[in-house]
Amino acid sequence: MGYLVRSRVSKQSKIAVPRSRSSRVALAGLSDRSVSRFLVAVVLSVTNFVAVFDGIVVTVALPSIQADLGLRQLDAQWLITAYAVALGGMLLFGGRCGDRYGRRRILVIGLSLFVGGLLVAGGAWAPWLLFTARALQGLGAAFAIPNSFAIISALRPPDFRRRIFASVAVAGGLGAAGGAIIGGLMTEGLGWRFVFLLTALVAGAAAVLATKVLDGSACNSGPGRPDLVAAFLSLAGLGLLVLAITDIARAGLLAPATMTAFILSVLFLVAFVVRERHSKAPLVPSRILRDRALWAAVSGLPGVVFAYDGTAFIGPLFLQQVAGFRPLETGLAFGPLGVAVLAGSPIAGFVLRRLHWSLVAAGAQLLCTAGLIFLQRAPGHAGYLTHVLPGLMLIGTGAAISVIAFNSVAGSNARPTDHGGVYAVYETVKYLTGALAVATLSTVAAGMGSLADGYGLAFTVSAVIAFTCGVAALIVGRLTRKDIRA
Repeated sequence: MGYLVRSRVSKQSKIAVPRSRSSRVALAGLSDRSVSRFLVAVVLSVTNFVAVFDGIVVTVALPSIQADLGLRQLDAQWLITAYAVALGGMLLFGGRCGDRYGRRRILVIGLSLFVGGLLVAGGAWAPWLLFTARALQGLGAAFAIPNSFAIISALRPPDFRRRIFASVAVAGGLGAAGGAIIGGLMTEGLGWRFVFLLTALVAGAAAVLATKVLDGSACNSGPGRPDLVAAFLSLAGLGLLVLAITDIARAGLLAPATMTAFILSVLFLVAFVVRERHSKAPLVPSRILRDRALWAAVSGLPGVVFAYDGTAFIGPLFLQQVAGFRPLETGLAFGPLGVAVLAGSPIAGFVLRRLHWSLVAAGAQLLCTAGLIFLQRAPGHAGYLTHVLPGLMLIGTGAAISVIAFNSVAGSNARPTDHGGVYAVYETVKYLTGALAVATLSTVAAGMGSLADGYGLAFTVSAVIAFTCGVAALIVGRLTRKDIRA
């Protein structure tokens, strides 16, 4: 259960030795344990890379997709919404399936679905097919993401676990930087379809590598068979909630479509809670909901989501719609956000070994707040180098440190058989907050007299939320200090 690599186990090592002779030959200068750790880091990092990369490139390519397929401005947001609804609705089910049937198996299934969605998107000739492909991608991500984090959370010792979390954050930084730059290059050069097809190659390679590297045994001590009725109710409830949140930007909070989605979401979620209370194998056992480490991490999570995800969404739009950047120029201008994530990842490991995680997270959120203040001033003051670039660097650095701190803490108290469920809850909160961030910031940006003023107010809202959540993480972390083993 504790080993993440197949084959025989060395008594001196806490990680199994790879059976493949070619792996030893390719990395002849490393010890068996180093080979194992390297391969585990690669497959888990690539999984995070493709998730971040895909999100960024779609945002950069969005204006070109809209023009090519004849999408209206509001309909174009369905490229984001279709993915978010499927992802947010299926995370709980995906995480619990990993606990029951084996995390490698569910991770590979998720990556395979993700690849299928990318291939369909690359060949889509109509908006409905592209939206369907994006939903399939979201479904695949819902199976892959919580199980990749569950695998990392089971690693020992803690210092090695933090290093893997850092390497995953580095991969996310590369995905952000690569997504911005490569997305611009591909959109202007070969066209937006190759944005999806290129990502499919990388995700497919990650799926193949996972079957060779990660342990394929099922979690026999895990929960019973996941409740399919509860899974449907969570999909309907959470999916409708995401849809309602995203409809705020398109139709308004009090619009009939928005209110209908909210009401139906509440009804399905109430039914889900009732079902869970009487289920022998609930998707979210009550012990997970009582996990103080999980909720300590969640307390500060909205701040980094609004800061990083919000900037990743409205930043490229601001540069293209207000500053007049082309897609390639936008990608190059936004690349430093990913570079900053690369810089922040090793810093996170260093400070987490010396300071309490809540202090580290709060300080990182202050960096995000400062960066957002720089961006808030950018719409009214000319100068990429004086406002946009420093803002992106501060946000990227702060986000990397925050995410590594939260990821490390979230599963630190969980049972080995609950890691998938814990990170499913964690990621559900994260992606619901992401949908709320996109809807809120889009509404704020569109509600002002000019786009420049609207984007300035949107960055201000993000700065307030980042600061508030940084303070919340510090307070909650201090109150639960004796209860968390991170």
